[in-house]
Amino acid sequence: MDGKNFCIDKIIADRDIIHITGACPVELLRGVWGVYESCNFDGEAQKIADDAIKYDTSQLSDRYTTFRTRFQRMIDDRDRIYSSFRIKVELDNATSFTAAGPRYATVLNEISLHSYDYPKSHTIKGLQVKMLDDALRLGIGHAALNLNLPSIMIPDDNGDAITYQMDGEVFYFHRQRVEEFDRRVKELSENKVVVTLILLNSMKWDGYDIHPELLQELIHPDYDPDGLISAFPVVTERGLKRFRAFIEFVAERYTRPDQLYGRACGYILGNEVTSQWIWCNAGKKTVQDYMEEYTYALRMAFFAARKKYDRARVYISMDHFWTMTFQEDPLKFYKGREVLELLNQYSHRDGNFEWSVAYHPYPQNLFHADFWNDETAQHSFDTGRITFRNIEILSQFLSQKAFLYNGELRHIILSEQGFHSDENEESEALQAAAYCLAYRKVANTPGIESFILHAHVDNRDEFGLNLGLWRRDKSSPSANEPGSPKPIYDVFRLIDGPEHEEVCRFARKIVGEKNWV
Repeated sequence: MDGKNFCIDKIIADRDIIHITGACPVELLRGVWGVYESCNFDGEAQKIADDAIKYDTSQLSDRYTTFRTRFQRMIDDRDRIYSSFRIKVELDNATSFTAAGPRYATVLNEISLHSYDYPKSHTIKGLQVKMLDDALRLGIGHAALNLNLPSIMIPDDNGDAITYQMDGEVFYFHRQRVEEFDRRVKELSENKVVVTLILLNSMKWDGYDIHPELLQELIHPDYDPDGLISAFPVVTERGLKRFRAFIEFVAERYTRPDQLYGRACGYILGNEVTSQWIWCNAGKKTVQDYMEEYTYALRMAFFAARKKYDRARVYISMDHFWTMTFQEDPLKFYKGREVLELLNQYSHRDGNFEWSVAYHPYPQNLFHADFWNDETAQHSFDTGRITFRNIEILSQFLSQKAFLYNGELRHIILSEQGFHSDENEESEALQAAAYCLAYRKVANTPGIESFILHAHVDNRDEFGLNLGLWRRDKSSPSANEPGSPKPIYDVFRLIDGPEHEEVCRFARKIVGEKNWV
């Protein structure tokens, strides 16, 4: 007996019990069984006490039997939904066999606090919002808001903190900053805008510095200061616990049925992990090592969010590089196709879960809005970049059978992209034309659920780019005080209405008939 047919089929988590089901040769039934649990990313597995586990078997034939083990989900206030599990059998001849198959829960059975349909919009049109009233006048249906972990988590009660308890520990959040964010979420969701949160981990964000006492726990231990944003610290015990508390807190707050604090049910984890050295830095790592960590973080975020709301979504964030990279350094910058292949491989290996994709199909050159001329964006899975020129490649790639989740295409959103304009009439007309064509292409691409434009207003600090619907007021000390609207403003406002053909008529001449769709 070689144990090759000893495998786990499913790991089921319900409100109180973890169930592990599988099959094995009948000879294994005479061995000593043990269930081993690991609570951390790379932690040593510990055997669960034998008297805490119940076993059931049902013989299929003379050679094979099914098995089912079950044990309590909660232990000493700790939720085992986050744990990985292995089943090992030792025979009396000193041989042992470990079951193949998933390590994490693959079925979540009525574990969530809340259940309702995922919010929907009548339009794919979205915006990273600066001015709420203006955004509503523009008729947006989607918005993406940045939320930075170190900006809201504090080490202790400052006398007015919001508290959240998880696994027997109390965590503290800065009340004023959280309530300011509540107002932004609530104003949008009450106006039927679908809000997605971009969850970041920056030491400095929106004028707020990380609390010195949390520096070691919140910032990734391999973070290099060359990076603008740190990866989440899920590889350390304290970092993982704070990360999970952050996700649980956010999901519980923004998925309440009464929308007391507003509604936001989708969570983008980090920013542009394909260029991790800049935007989600975990130090120099091979793409395989980085994606092992990131897949684990995404899985933990998925469990944390699904504990609160049964349709919560978690997204990987990607830039426009596909088989190319921003720089030729494989320890800092990765190919988007390889990143998705590894995410899919690792999630299936350890137990498939419902991850989604937030893509940024900026033009090939961010300073050139004419994406229809992007030479590195080809109509092939081997393309260098995926931009608006070949945006259909993304959904076609994810439509392959190996990438489907329960036979369905994973959720795809375009969460950040825009078109630059120089400060002249011709360039601003080109920006507006680019948006016209991009919107039409996305609207005709199956599977893409939103097109969230960046930015609302030009920003002085955005590397020289002018991506806004509004010109900035240069007389203001603010980096992005609105000045006057550009031609793209009215195009954006009318693009999804009955006047869309008329409002885009000018764009056909700029883009050229051969490029128009």
